[in-house]
Amino acid sequence: MNCGAPVGAGRKDRQYCSDLCKTEYNNNKQAAKRRKEKNTQEVSVPDFVSGINAILLNNRRILDECLGEGEKCTLKKRDVDGRGFRFKFFTSCDSTTTGVEYYFCYDLGYKIVEEERLVIVRRPREATY
Repeated sequence: MNCGAPVGAGRKDRQYCSDLCKTEYNNNKQAAKRRKEKNTQEVSVPDFVSGINAILLNNRRILDECLGEGEKCTLKKRDVDGRGFRFKFFTSCDSTTTGVEYYFCYDLGYKIVEEERLVIVRRPREATY
């Protein structure tokens, strides 16, 4: 079944010409299975980067919707969390002189206050194109 050699004498259900042939067949079968699993689990670099950019843009969109036309607002953390905001993804982190950290998704940022509330801010765009 593996190497193409005749199976030879033995049991009626015998499928391999030797134990070595049987072992080689099973090893090759397992290696192919591992390669297939590895290929389905790995994400290419462009796909990975595109996925991260999609998350960042979604986070920015959520902050923009919450902020509206203003420059600053305060709301409950669950309000952005419920819209699908993913807190571990941001483009930069800035600290104020008093040590308060703001997490930014491009030009929109937030700081966590009182554990369950967020302050969302808009900063001037630094880059010009």
